[in-house]
Amino acid sequence: MHPQARSHIHAIFPVIFITTLLHLVLAFSLPLGNDEVYYWTYALHPAWSYFDHPPIVGWLIWLSTWGTRLHQELFVRAGAVLCSAITMYVVYDTGRIIRNERTGLIAAILYAADLYSSIVAGVFILPDSAQILFWWLALRSLLRIAHEHTGKSRAWLAFGAWTGLATLSKIHGIFLWAGAGLYLLLFRREVWKKWYVYVAAAISLICMIPILIWNVQHHFITYAYHSQRVSLTQSHLHLNYFLTEILGECFYHNPVIYLWIWICLVQVFRKKYQACTVQTIRVLLCCSLPLIAILLGVSLFRSILPHWSGPAYSSLLLLVAARLDARYNNLKKIPATVKWATGITLTIILAGWWIIMDYPGTLGSHDRMEYGSGDFTLDMYGWRQIGKSFQHMYQQDQREGVMQKNAFIISNKWFPLAHEQFYISYYTHQPVQGIGAVDDLHEYAIWRPQARELQQGDDAYCIVPSNYFIDVTAHFGHLFQKIDTPVVMLQYRGGKLARKFFIYRLHHFQPHALTKN
Repeated sequence: MHPQARSHIHAIFPVIFITTLLHLVLAFSLPLGNDEVYYWTYALHPAWSYFDHPPIVGWLIWLSTWGTRLHQELFVRAGAVLCSAITMYVVYDTGRIIRNERTGLIAAILYAADLYSSIVAGVFILPDSAQILFWWLALRSLLRIAHEHTGKSRAWLAFGAWTGLATLSKIHGIFLWAGAGLYLLLFRREVWKKWYVYVAAAISLICMIPILIWNVQHHFITYAYHSQRVSLTQSHLHLNYFLTEILGECFYHNPVIYLWIWICLVQVFRKKYQACTVQTIRVLLCCSLPLIAILLGVSLFRSILPHWSGPAYSSLLLLVAARLDARYNNLKKIPATVKWATGITLTIILAGWWIIMDYPGTLGSHDRMEYGSGDFTLDMYGWRQIGKSFQHMYQQDQREGVMQKNAFIISNKWFPLAHEQFYISYYTHQPVQGIGAVDDLHEYAIWRPQARELQQGDDAYCIVPSNYFIDVTAHFGHLFQKIDTPVVMLQYRGGKLARKFFIYRLHHFQPHALTKN
């Protein structure tokens, strides 16, 4: 092996180590966000699938928390950190396959500098955390196939397994098969005659059986809900949604990296890109552009989330890495472009951590009742403190006989109910229950966290953060005989008021009122 190539192999491990160490610090120090605590509830009841997503995110949390016994943010997120570390090596190895070890090293550093892959999927525990690993493993298998004239059966079977697992993590993993099918249809039609293509497809389908079983049992509620989120029926053109999507993608994938991705795509379509083989380019485009194009099209009519297209843009990092390696081939050091991208990401991480943990006050509304509304950073701030404050209040209520023992905690939405279950109910051992519409409760509408539900005469607490304020009397007044004036707990950040928590005591549940409504 060439000495320089060997040095690149050795360099990838310090990159993975340093990045993983940063991920561990963030995973330990930041409270869980809305989605993360919600996915933690999946781990409380391992199932074939769940209301919002396929099951792997719940299974992963269940494993990393030792069956939810390890109750700390780091353990909840440990699966994401581990998947990210493994994926970085897979990215390196894939870059080595398409060009050389230096391309692989550059691709791995770009992956670490991409906010979506490194932080959104690499620190926070989301369905993307496992999907991005399986996506890259599938992509590597397909690129290996592309470099063979007929394709190897083993690589195809691996592709089928990894794609199935990617889809079992998040449903749009199926776009890998769409990309593979498009590639074969356009450029390798003779491979359709090979038996292993169909066996690979069968493996993917077998992996997806848990999703099918659960949805049959629940009348395909997942797809009924998500189809509404992307449906274009009766939608009007919204250029502001499209612009928001573009800006979101640019931020999530690092402005420097995002610009280079589109520079490389323009060069490809102008037939001026020569940094890797035609077969490699074809595979990457087939596996990336359909998902990107569909989501950009939907964003013209509906508001969508920028990270939905994350795996597609992540795949295109290979084009950038190969192009930078070709452009700076005579330099032994990492290109300045990569350093700039890394610097921007580190700056965003530090700024984000400071805003979440120490920004004075709130970025949101200063309305008396909705204080902090619109400030998404509050989703990851202050829940440990409010949990301790509520525990003291609950214990005092028990001593004074103000509330029944084991009074419920209720809410009309999955957030903030999931936060309240993780940071409050876990310690007070109170039962929780969602009361409201399916679209508001999601998994809480079809799953009960404990065997006993609210019964005649039960008391309950309703904890309302001001950034998600609701009129408790309007939602629950008909269900309880009496609702006390709320206790108001003020929460400060950086020495200034950030939000309020309104703690309502609700007395004597009346189930017949729920039946009537």
